[in-house]
Amino acid sequence: MMKYLIKETVQFKEFTQVALHNVKSEEFDIIEVQPLTNDGYCQALIDKIFEISHSEIADFIKHQLLYAKDKLHWINKFEKLVSVNEFLFEKGRNKTRLMKIYTSTEIIRLSLYKPIEIKDEDKPAPRFINAESEERYFSFTKTSKEVDLIDDYCDKILFLTNEKYEYEQANIHFINPKLKDYAEQCEKKISQLQNTRLIKEELKDNQLEKMIYNKLRFYGNVNQLVDIFYQMSRELFVDGKPFLDGNLNDIAKVIVSNFVDKDGNELSLKTVRTILTPSREDKRPNINKRIDIDKLL
Repeated sequence: MMKYLIKETVQFKEFTQVALHNVKSEEFDIIEVQPLTNDGYCQALIDKIFEISHSEIADFIKHQLLYAKDKLHWINKFEKLVSVNEFLFEKGRNKTRLMKIYTSTEIIRLSLYKPIEIKDEDKPAPRFINAESEERYFSFTKTSKEVDLIDDYCDKILFLTNEKYEYEQANIHFINPKLKDYAEQCEKKISQLQNTRLIKEELKDNQLEKMIYNKLRFYGNVNQLVDIFYQMSRELFVDGKPFLDGNLNDIAKVIVSNFVDKDGNELSLKTVRTILTPSREDKRPNINKRIDIDKLL
């Protein structure tokens, strides 16, 4: 039985296999000993992707594209093949292998769209190389430029995380003492991206809070107000659906964005979330102080 037997296939419109007498790279070529079916070709690709090292994945994909006429179609189908068989990558270092496949695929696909912009540069000047191993060099200057070419936030984080893992697992034989540690720079870049995203989200929330209408003042206790929303979202139903349909976080934001307490103070989003949490009954009003919506209807 094959060690990495796929459960699903995708339909390729062209195979990148080569005949035995035309082999250019035994390491990367899908060698056709006998005629391949689509299923057999899909299995051969997966087998090959587990045979090569992490650092060879990008070169393997590029090598296959040498044989493909419709390169974009092929790389999209290859990514889909990996995606529908992700269960094969669940154990050990295969998780980082999967990450490397997705990252390499995205960068190579981007090069197909923008071949001039992301054409691989020559090896950077020594002063820009943080470290070198037997297989590759690590230049954060170059990595930072590659990150800027990636549009999606999650793909940026994925790419940087993979670079950090590659460096930490590599057999480094040269380190530039004038530059910072490569993994440390990747980690700082990840933190920068995460912090920037948080700031953007906070600014967006602040803009919502500064809407032109005045917030409503509630002269009861804050937990009484929040409990009204809790009852409508958790305890009162019409035709099997809650009176107020929304998740806890959205309801909490609606309350905080539209009400202030009896003294005109802003409500704490954290406090409101706590009161809305089903398990925190102790934070909601006692029966004798509760505004029972069911009795009012």
